[in-house]
This record gives sequence, C-alpha cells and structure tokens, in this order.
Amino acid sequence: MSSSTFSSQDNDASKSNDKPSTKNNNLVVVLTGPTAVGKSDVAARICANHRGLIVSADSVQAYQGVQIGANKPTPEEQRETPHMLVDVVDQDTNYNAAEWQRDALRVIAKLLSQTTSENDDDENDETLDKATQQRQEMINQTILDAKRLKGYPDAEPVLPVVVGGTMMYLQWLVHGRPDASKPSPQAVQKAHEVMAPFQEQEDWDGAVQHVQSHGPIFAQRITTLCGRDWYRLRRTLEIALMVQEQEQQQTSDDNNQQQQQDDLIEKLFTGQREKSLESYGYDVRCFFLCPDDRMAHTALVDERCEVMITKGLLRETTDLQLAGQLPDMAARAIGYRQTLEYLQREGAKDDDEDAFQEYLNQFTTATRRYSKKQMQWFRKDDKFVFVPIVMENEKATRVEAAAKAIQEMIRLPRNEYERVCFAEDSVSAKTMKDNEAQGKGMKFYQFKRYHLKPGTAELAKALEKADGCTQQIQAKRREMVNVVEGIK
Repeated sequence: MSSSTFSSQDNDASKSNDKPSTKNNNLVVVLTGPTAVGKSDVAARICANHRGLIVSADSVQAYQGVQIGANKPTPEEQRETPHMLVDVVDQDTNYNAAEWQRDALRVIAKLLSQTTSENDDDENDETLDKATQQRQEMINQTILDAKRLKGYPDAEPVLPVVVGGTMMYLQWLVHGRPDASKPSPQAVQKAHEVMAPFQEQEDWDGAVQHVQSHGPIFAQRITTLCGRDWYRLRRTLEIALMVQEQEQQQTSDDNNQQQQQDDLIEKLFTGQREKSLESYGYDVRCFFLCPDDRMAHTALVDERCEVMITKGLLRETTDLQLAGQLPDMAARAIGYRQTLEYLQREGAKDDDEDAFQEYLNQFTTATRRYSKKQMQWFRKDDKFVFVPIVMENEKATRVEAAAKAIQEMIRLPRNEYERVCFAEDSVSAKTMKDNEAQGKGMKFYQFKRYHLKPGTAELAKALEKADGCTQQIQAKRREMVNVVEGIK
C-alpha cells in the first residue's frame, strides 16, 4: 500500500515529522482486525518505529499457563516488543471486561507518564482485594522492566499500542463501560446458565425470544442492540431476573418498591458510557486491519488452526486440564473448547480419523465464524479506520504496508486525520463496503487441508499424539467417576 493510498496530504505530513503528531504525549493507537490478519506483527513494527509498547486486548492471553491456544507472543517476541496485560491472572481468577478496562487505563496512563483520578484513587484504595493489588503491582513492575529492556527512560512517555481481537474489551476501552446497575450475583449466575447453551449453539434468535418472554419493556430494549451483542443481551436478562427477584420478594402493593423497580428498568440502557479513552483527553486513533480478499483470508484462518494443532494444542490442553490449571475462560474459548470436547468424547477409540477430522472441522468453523463476527462488529463502529490488507502479497509485505499506512495516519494533526480518514469517499469507507459486499460470496467457500491431509505422515503423527492425549483424559474421567461412585 503506497503512501498515496489515503491522501496526497499524507505525504506532506509524513515528511514534516518523523514521530507521532501529538507533542503533548497523549496519543493512543488501537489496532484490531480479524483472526490471522497479522495484528501483532503490524503493532510490533509500529512500536519499533515509534518507541512504543503493546497493550494486549485479548481475554485469553491475560491468563497464565495457556500459550498455543491463546496465540501468545513467544519469549523472543516479548523481548523484541514487550506486551502489557499478558499473563496477569491465574486460572482461578474471573477476569472480565471491567477489570481489563481498569488495568488498561492504568497501563496507558503510566506509559504516557500521566496520571488520572482513577489511577490516583486505585493507588490509595485500601478496599481493593489483595489479588487486584498484587496484579497492579505486577503490572507496574512489568512496565518498568519493559522500558528498561528497551532502553527507554523511566520518566519519558512511551506510545501505547493497544492490540487484540476481544471485541468487548475494545468497546469498553474506546467507548467507555456501560452505565447500568450492577445485577445481583444470583441473577448473573442464572443468566449465564440460561444464555450459555444459546451462545454455544449460536442460536441468537432463540436467545432473543427467551429474553423477550420476560416482558414488553425487555423486548423493546433488545431492539436497540447493535448486531449480535451477546453481552448486552445477557445484561438485559440479568436485569429482568433482578426485577423478577424483587417481585417475588414483594408482599404488598408497595408503591415505593414499584418505583424502585421502574427506576431499575430505566437504568438498563441509559445510553451513557463512562471512562472512555477520549474522556481522559487522549488522542485516540483506532484501526481495523481488513483483508481485501475474504476468501484468501479465510483460507489463512483454516491453515492457522491446523498449525496450532501441529504445534501441540492437544498436548497443552491435556496437560492443563489434568493439572487443573485450564482457566474457565480459556476452556470456553475457541480452540480449547473444541479440543476438550474431542478429548472427552463418548466412545473414544484409537486411530479414529473421522473423529479427528470432525474435531478439526468444528475448530476451523468456529474460528471462521468468529472472524466474520469481528468484521461485522467493527464495520458498525464509527471510531475505527479500515486499513486494507492486500492478501495476495507476502506476509512481510502486508505487514510493512499496513504499518506504513497507519504511521502516516497517526502523524496527521487530529483535524486532518478525521478529514482524510472518515470522508465518505475515503479508502476506509471503500474498504468497509467491499468487505461487506464480499460476505455474500463466502457461502461458496470450500475448505481444504493444508498440513493434516488424509494419508500424510503429518496426519498420522497428529493422530498418534491425539490418541495419547485422549487416553489420559479418558483415564482421568474414569478415575473421577469411580471416586464419585465410591462416595455414593
């Protein structure tokens, strides 16, 4: 992608300044894209050229222990470009979007050598649980270690490059967290139990019908959702269940109680969000790496799934599961979930190529669907500039071109950036439209195997390893069943 791809003004801007445009050190770059598009490589290139560090926006990479299934940076990649918010919680911690947003805001402020009122409050908040305090101390030390590793002075600002594909994390960071009442623990647990089967089957319509059954007000609220927003749908159900709890507790026609219920419902969607990046005065530049050929990109997604298996996904999942160290979040994530289902399948037998191929089909299908969802999600987010990735080019060329294009855009003054990048006839707008238009043709996509082909030595080797892992998991299950039977 040449520098003229976005605007002729880009060339002038890039010549006038070799560093990011903002001299008040408040620039934050947010970078995302579908699975396997090359986000981390592009981010690393930007960091190398602009004295930056990566802030991971990946819900699975935050957990210790997982590696292959989380596609974590290798130790070598970490030394080259340190990543913040990777390996920050153990398998027993429930790390959610709210916790991540809080940590990400702190990291960004510290990288830019700034403080926020929230950071100040956290530093002196004695009510924080011990685990959160320890995590914050670890994150602070990671930042210091990263700066020293790269030779950056402790007190000087570093460009935060937020990178990842977890949509909810990025939505909360860029737009702020939703302003809604906190549901009861019972409502949260029940809503999760109810919604989990719908989400696993991707039965959006069924889930919507269930939530709508709780009353007209909730049915109406669902119409305001953007796309298949499972999080907000579950939050709607949580509030509905809270109201239901209060109705069951109500023993008389208490007008005050009824008013409290009405207020609670009204707070379900206030339309307000708080603590967005922009609310802290940051100059936020958000980019979505968009493949120009969805067929070619989808083939890359399929191959990546196979590579993860050949690298040892089955062995990693088995070892973590047997040790009781597989986080619940990871166990539900694409890759680990399908692997666990395969290892724990009923009637497992050795050298079962059909079962293995079905496992691989489920893995690749789920990954493709997630990639599609990422594209749909960010096409509706008006904060993100779509950067075209020419799939016919070699990977190194794709990375270099994308990094160059983004660097040109972050050098632009803010008003010029908005004028160039968000115009109706901009490259971003065209890329977005092309991406959506190609969706119709994806129904003709035909997958193929790249490494684990029938009759190959590579497949035979993978099957042998898979059998060994399956035997261990099945033996553990039988042991647990015997223990339970013994107790009875």
